Amino acid sequence: MGNQKKKKGLDMQVITIVTVLLVVLGLGIYSLVSNLTGSSSAESVKQNNDVLTKGQPAIGSPDAPVKLVEFGDYKCPSCKMFHDEVYPKLKKDFIDTGKVQMHFVNMAFLGPDSMTAAMAGESIFKQKPEAFWKFYDIVYQNQQAEDKVWATPEFLTDLVKKNIPEVDVNKLSQDLKNNTFKSAVDSDNLLAQTHQVNSVPTVYVNGKKVDSSMKYEELKKAIEKELQGK
Repeated sequence: MGNQKKKKGLDMQVITIVTVLLVVLGLGIYSLVSNLTGSSSAESVKQNNDVLTKGQPAIGSPDAPVKLVEFGDYKCPSCKMFHDEVYPKLKKDFIDTGKVQMHFVNMAFLGPDSMTAAMAGESIFKQKPEAFWKFYDIVYQNQQAEDKVWATPEFLTDLVKKNIPEVDVNKLSQDLKNNTFKSAVDSDNLLAQTHQVNSVPTVYVNGKKVDSSMKYEELKKAIEKELQGK
């Protein structure tokens, strides 16, 4: 009888030890998988960020820890609103302070002159990369009704001639006439399609889509979250 009790006690100890070992092993495996998954996810986000920003017009320090990408159409009223109301705050708080580098990617789809305006932007970026953001400003400042074909080669070259003297307007005019940068805009549109961008403006912060980018406070939260993670 005593031996049976002793045996039962030993069995319980063995069961307890095995259970503890299994729990520890399970936690170890979970931790390993979590770390691997986390690393994989982080790497995936970084790769996505690299794809979104490569070769695109940029403003801000290249060493900025946060990369922001805006998909936009120069004819889009909401994009103008983003430019007029969100961009100035974004520039003052984060771009000018070296915390954010902003990139612009075309999603030209609202009309035939969406493509014309996008090609003009690409031409200027090729000529004078630093002048691109002046173009970004003046086009939205002079945006007309969405249902009107206003972003014509004549309108755009005249606008650039009056506002960005460092740009060769003859070269710009020739580029528009020859559709020189249509393939670049097509590539941007494909990038938007690949990322399932179905409206503009759409904003990504360090490769992650921001759902409420028209609300500056929401965009600010997304940026600050990335800054805290650095």
